[in-house]
Amino acid sequence: MRVAMSLLPPPALPNSRPVNQVNPVTPASKATAFTFRTTTWQADGFGFDATSGEFFTASPTALLVMQCLAAHQSTAQILDRLTSTFDVPRRTAERDLESFLAELEGMGLGKS
Repeated sequence: MRVAMSLLPPPALPNSRPVNQVNPVTPASKATAFTFRTTTWQADGFGFDATSGEFFTASPTALLVMQCLAAHQSTAQILDRLTSTFDVPRRTAERDLESFLAELEGMGLGKS
């Protein structure tokens, strides 16, 4: 099973930018709203960047990763959360996390 980590623009909203299309994964539990960089994220995966006016949606796995990054968790801690929350082998989670972190970096949202 591949961990689907990506940011998706909501359909037909102005000022949204496409990233990658993924198959959504059902989250294990709901979280509260949090801010990652300049975007405020809701538990349902909807995000709004007040500085750019862009809207985003995140898969449950992408949302979990950004929550962990916002909490300053290490890569090992993020992998632990991914493998305990989703039915995915650690090796697959490592590969997909590396890819997603590179995607965030390319968007200027990587670790500072």
